[in-house]
Amino acid sequence: MSNFCRFYFVTWNVATKSPGQDLNSLLDFPSQFNKNKSLPDFYVIGLQEVKSQPQNMLMDSLFTDQWTSMFNKILCRQGFIVAKNIRLQGIMLLVYTQMKHVINLRDIEAQYTKTGLGGLWGNKGAVSVRFNIYGCSVCLVNCHLTAHEHLLADRINDYNTIIKEHGYHLTETSNILYHDYVFWIGDLNFRTHHPVTSSLSPEEIVDALQTVEKDKYTSILKYDQLLAVIDSGEAFSEFMEPEIRFPPTYKFHMGTDDYDLKRKPSWTDRILYKVIANNYENITLRADLISYHHIPHYTVSDHKPVVAQFNIKIRTSYYVAVPKVKKAQIRMRSAVIDTEGIASASAMVEPIAAACATEENVVSDSNESEAEAFSNFTVKTVEFAPIVRIWYIGDADFRTECTLSPDVEINPNDWIGIYDANFHNLDDYIAYEYLAKVNLTQESLESGQPRTITLSFPVGSGVRTPGFYRFIYFSQPNNDVRSVLGISEPFEVSSKEDSLVAIDPCVEASTSAGGASKPSTATTDIFTDFTGLDVAKLSRHFSNDLSFD
Repeated sequence: MSNFCRFYFVTWNVATKSPGQDLNSLLDFPSQFNKNKSLPDFYVIGLQEVKSQPQNMLMDSLFTDQWTSMFNKILCRQGFIVAKNIRLQGIMLLVYTQMKHVINLRDIEAQYTKTGLGGLWGNKGAVSVRFNIYGCSVCLVNCHLTAHEHLLADRINDYNTIIKEHGYHLTETSNILYHDYVFWIGDLNFRTHHPVTSSLSPEEIVDALQTVEKDKYTSILKYDQLLAVIDSGEAFSEFMEPEIRFPPTYKFHMGTDDYDLKRKPSWTDRILYKVIANNYENITLRADLISYHHIPHYTVSDHKPVVAQFNIKIRTSYYVAVPKVKKAQIRMRSAVIDTEGIASASAMVEPIAAACATEENVVSDSNESEAEAFSNFTVKTVEFAPIVRIWYIGDADFRTECTLSPDVEINPNDWIGIYDANFHNLDDYIAYEYLAKVNLTQESLESGQPRTITLSFPVGSGVRTPGFYRFIYFSQPNNDVRSVLGISEPFEVSSKEDSLVAIDPCVEASTSAGGASKPSTATTDIFTDFTGLDVAKLSRHFSNDLSFD
């Protein structure tokens, strides 16, 4: 059996403006006329020219920008988790995933490259997030290259600088181009450039656009700078682009659909991709295009957003399931609270056939050899023992026990975090402890056999609110790379003065996650400073509802 993950990409230069329009249609959410439409597995949102404050970079990095807050509210409400994001001044990349994929995200890393002012300034450059998913490596790049029609050579140099200097810690995928899948999005700033002998004015280009039939822009695209440098091999020659069947996305008068004739209408906003199809035996990787278009009714910027959807082929002979909070009723201070959730999975590892995958992103394949195509791919997992009692705030005996599969190597930086049961962000830990606290024998440090370890948390452990929480195990070989190896069933934390009591007196509140309720969820977002480095720990002390322009 083979499988596909669906990725939804957005690239948009927002011209320092705030979200002034509803963003649901940008994300192609199901409407009242199409309520059964399935959602993608991943959303990848690349923004350029997000408003920043050069005079106050620290405050900009500590507080969530309005765009991130808006996307978080929309996507997290639909059950998506922020896997990673990174910001370099006005260049931002947000990566969201469905909850069921979180435990299969491995070797997550974010990087950046500055190209402005000869590499000294981050107003131009690229940010990226890379990770492994079901044995495949994926690299997502968002960039903003040098502007202006006559600076083509600078854009070419920007690309080659990013390819050369953008590096990752995993040896086999240390370069952007080494990944199985690469998606490169952004304001690439390539313009429509006509030869002097047949140069057209902006007015003439607009007139020519009016004569285009059936979205065939070939007569104008033959003057597109990006297609020219791909053809010449000067830049982006490793990448492909779906056929462009939409008009130029730049430059418009803000608030209108009218081109600003101070610039030649151009396709500056692009989505490119690259696949190493034959990187593994007995399987051919591929990215199948679903759609590639612009969304014209957004007028807050002088650019139109461009979106694309792809199905990428992955290998999932095993699916690591994430335990989820079931629907339940609990009594708190005599008030009945009805909470929503999804049925929990009983096994941490189960065949993909039993996984909750939609019909749209599962494809049967008669060639069973594909299921074993990734000979070096192993499912490293950590399984948490069930919590068999209610914990109380301030307990001194706040501990967890987990079993590591034989292929898990313990790193000194590995850690276990406490999260809200319905967390929305991998950086939203409430408390954490490093495995270095555990007195591990040399035998337990060596892989090759399952190992069970116990980790104790300090009194209080940072949990100060009654509710339901989880443990998450992170493998972290260094400060820049981490993998999610295990997520526990939800467990209950109560106040000794006012404990949570199950409605049915015959059922003990501590029996299982089946009696769990949806907790009040921390919604602090990831923040990154203007060199691309995370400052999530600092941001946690501030309200995510505050924003500064």
